[in-house]
Amino acid sequence: MNGVVMITRDELIAWATRNGWKLDRWGHLKKELDNGTHRLKLSRIAVRHELTTPWGWARIASGYYKNLTITADNQLAGMTR
Repeated sequence: MNGVVMITRDELIAWATRNGWKLDRWGHLKKELDNGTHRLKLSRIAVRHELTTPWGWARIASGYYKNLTITADNQLAGMTR
């Protein structure tokens, strides 16, 4: 391991809800931002950050929970494009 503590799915949900994200009826997190609706699509082992488009959801970044961390300035780190 790289010495950084990974987060769990429940820890990610807790962090996101503290930062204005809302759980939808499918168990994913959504937030309205200036450039549109963003979604954190949660699976058993990974999360995808997506943005809504006129054609559906577009993936912006993704990462496995084992690679995700919350930084000292309260940001989610570890996702790749």
